[in-house]
Amino acid sequence: NLLLPDGVPPERQWARFYIKIYRAEGLPRMNTSIMANVKKALIGENKDLVDPYVQVAFAGQKGKTSIQKSSYEPLWNEQIIFTEMFPPLCKRIKIQIRDSDKVNDVAIGTHFIDLRKISNEGDKGKVE
Repeated sequence: NLLLPDGVPPERQWARFYIKIYRAEGLPRMNTSIMANVKKALIGENKDLVDPYVQVAFAGQKGKTSIQKSSYEPLWNEQIIFTEMFPPLCKRIKIQIRDSDKVNDVAIGTHFIDLRKISNEGDKGKVE
């Protein structure tokens, strides 16, 4: 209990956090770099479209959506579920859209959601 911040009760319950990923719009062309030209020369790969997926990180856990092949406006409509104590000690969720690649996945964009800004008031919904 010495490691708990002020205001966090020592008796916390387990809770499920549901993250719903709907879609993305206007993704940039990712394969116009020098590496794309090298890949084209070595393995004949020539594509401008991205193969996006979403990776979500929360309280030391990671989850991800399926990969949408060759799409600038992917539609997932998928749910990622995390199980963590409530209230969580982690105060934000990291959401990152990534381009799946045979050699190395590349981050397209990253956003952090502050749980204090989206939680409800009261014992059952407030994140301090």
